Amino acid sequence: MTGTSYSRRSFLRDASAAGLMLGLGASSLAGCGRQPSMAQSTAAPTGAPKPGGTLRIGMVGAGKGESFDPSAASSALINVAMTCAVFDPLITYGPDMRLRPALATSWTSDASGSAWTFELRPGVAWHDGKPFTADDVIYSLQWMETPGSGLGPAVANVDTAKVWKKDPNTVVVPLKSPDTRFPETIALAWIVQAGAKDFTKPIGTGPFTFVSLDQGQQSVCKRNPVYWDTGKPYVDELRLLSLKDDTARLNALLSGQTDVMAQLPYAQAKSSISEDFWLLRSPGLTAQAFYTAIDQEPFTDPRIRQALRLLVDRQQLVDVALNGFGTVANDLYGRALPYYDVALPQRTRDLAKAKDLLAQAGHASGLTLRLQTSAAAPGMVEAATLFQQQAKDAGVTVRISQVDPDAYFDPTRDYLTMPFAQTVWQGITSLGSFYQTALLKGAPGNETHWTSQHTADLINAGVSAPDDASARMAWDAVQQEQYDSGGYIWWGNCDNLDAASKKVGGIVPGVSQNLGLPTSLAEAYFVA
Repeated sequence: MTGTSYSRRSFLRDASAAGLMLGLGASSLAGCGRQPSMAQSTAAPTGAPKPGGTLRIGMVGAGKGESFDPSAASSALINVAMTCAVFDPLITYGPDMRLRPALATSWTSDASGSAWTFELRPGVAWHDGKPFTADDVIYSLQWMETPGSGLGPAVANVDTAKVWKKDPNTVVVPLKSPDTRFPETIALAWIVQAGAKDFTKPIGTGPFTFVSLDQGQQSVCKRNPVYWDTGKPYVDELRLLSLKDDTARLNALLSGQTDVMAQLPYAQAKSSISEDFWLLRSPGLTAQAFYTAIDQEPFTDPRIRQALRLLVDRQQLVDVALNGFGTVANDLYGRALPYYDVALPQRTRDLAKAKDLLAQAGHASGLTLRLQTSAAAPGMVEAATLFQQQAKDAGVTVRISQVDPDAYFDPTRDYLTMPFAQTVWQGITSLGSFYQTALLKGAPGNETHWTSQHTADLINAGVSAPDDASARMAWDAVQQEQYDSGGYIWWGNCDNLDAASKKVGGIVPGVSQNLGLPTSLAEAYFVA
């Protein structure tokens, strides 16, 4: 799921180079190099912004799941982009992951971090001309609590019934427990107009105004001429083209039908981008994992979960599935986030121990599993295929089942029901955002079906810790528990890769998400 502000993870998904690695033998796979040879330029084009024009971005489609509803943005990168175009949060992130003012110009807390005061940007208008006020913020925070909302984790610690306005441009947000890092949690929680429930014709305060949405085809937005960030956006029109097939998306870029391609498949990053294009590459917070639902057989047995972790060759997965555009992970998400536990030993492949654990669990003669995968993000299908080959060495037969990318991360369809599957998370801004989204009972990204109250108490302790030492202690405990017995097999930290015409500037590759989201759409331009 591509945090939150989570917007979580945005669990981001894209079509992959499905089939590129299928059918290759293990020896062929192992022969791929670890360090990409980047023949393409990663330098942004020079030249002053030339106002005007239509920016066309080819993105992995989400079919009927495409929506401008900010509470559903985390289900697909294309939805994240649509939300970023039309809406603003109180606080946002720059490509360097530093907090930036958006609809709030400042934020301060009381001495304990129990209540936060947000000064709102004056003179901001909604796209229908109504003024943006504190009432919109209060409504939005309460709206985020709607059951099933992907923005729920952003307000999990907010006492929403007691949020109040000091004046039309000042909002006081009481918390259920102190949180000195609350601005990080509320960042990228999108503000909607008071009373908004239907987002088929969304009204926001963002850089672009809604024109149309043809699900599975394209969405169109026009430049907001009264946007509060004076002079932006630069382009007159934004078109997000829904292209779930990798080849079609790449061909659209190469033929000039689009100007930008989101989520460039790793294999094509080396070979398909000519000097007419530039590569947007950023090591970041994107990571891929296999996961097991711990309440489903045979994964209820922690020995099975541990055995699967020990049979994985993570470096080979990075080398092959990511073509070297990443680093090995260690069964934990969030390597670049504060309080990530770097002291835990790097888990490596140990087939003898994996076989022993499988035998202890009653599977000495073998185990057959069904792994559900999808071309929903670059590298996923390739990783599934390679994992299938690696598992054979431990006597585990993996049968791969591909799910339509449109449905894979759709919470109304297959998502959260698959007992053994893959995931991609990005856009998370803190460990609190990730674990509140992934490990709490009823959380919108609880892929492993984790429901431990002990874990919930630890997460709450981490979120509300009064100081760094207390926070470190709590997050270390959460991570140790997940490292020992969790349902995830985090194998790779992935680079964000996109490609753009050299006629397009202003997009700065970001740590958080592809395309330099959330700020890039307002800053993109055609060079003069």
